[in-house]
Amino acid sequence: MARAAVGIIVSAMELLVSVAVHLLFGLYILSTAVASDLSQAATDCFRPSTFNFAAAADQEGRAGKTAVLAHSPQPPIVLVHGIFGFGKGRLGGLSYFAGAEKKDDRVLVPDLGSLTSVHDRARVLFYYLKGGQVDYGEEHSRIYGHSRFGRIYEEGHYPLWDEHNPIHFVGHSAGVQVVRVLQQMLADKAFSGHDTSEEWVLSITSLSGALNGTTRTYFDGMQLEDGRAMKSICLLQILRVGVIIYDWLNISWLKNYYNFGFDHFEMGWRKAGILGFSICFLETVGLSLLGIGSYQT
Repeated sequence: MARAAVGIIVSAMELLVSVAVHLLFGLYILSTAVASDLSQAATDCFRPSTFNFAAAADQEGRAGKTAVLAHSPQPPIVLVHGIFGFGKGRLGGLSYFAGAEKKDDRVLVPDLGSLTSVHDRARVLFYYLKGGQVDYGEEHSRIYGHSRFGRIYEEGHYPLWDEHNPIHFVGHSAGVQVVRVLQQMLADKAFSGHDTSEEWVLSITSLSGALNGTTRTYFDGMQLEDGRAMKSICLLQILRVGVIIYDWLNISWLKNYYNFGFDHFEMGWRKAGILGFSICFLETVGLSLLGIGSYQT
């Protein structure tokens, strides 16, 4: 009895420490981004006659108007972030890949959503590069209960992309799984209106890629039996609730800084309301929603 009580106390302390570390780190990153933007704004106010080309380019990137690679003599390099990652234009001027995108115009860093599934991120990545409205697929959207269509990229970042103009991909952590799934989709010709093939991918480079899954998800609360259900009290449950609240509140300026990528689930309070929030909150199998489960694929 005493041993069981000690085990419960130790587990509770471990959970509290883990939650505190993740929360404090997230707040540190967010506050750093906000402070950087405020500092830049204050500088611009005191120097109104000086045009900052770097800041202008940064703002252009945040607005989603990144330069299109139309006639690049060399193939572009696309850096794909992992879980909790972000692309160019998020979190102020912070860079997920240590500023690699600022060293060469051919380097692209798309923002694919930090916690959406590997499938959804692969679909977004295709349309980010090629252009058009993101199509998650009719059957997939019906099974997982979200809108079939998502964001519109009026002009892709590399519209010439095809088997004659392939791309180098670099994936970090779960990002490499996104690229692998994308290449399979290209081989399966899964994008309507595009005659794709696996030859569209010139190379795939893995940076600490979760190529064979990870046991981390089990430590964080995933049930070993089915790989989908979660323990009643665990880090993943706390994360799930936090994400639902974040997206339901739908605070535009905050989501401009950081977006989990669930806009196609339409969880905002204006559309979901209290009933929709309650349904999401009471759902016990949450890994179909959170991309953390994608580590298992």
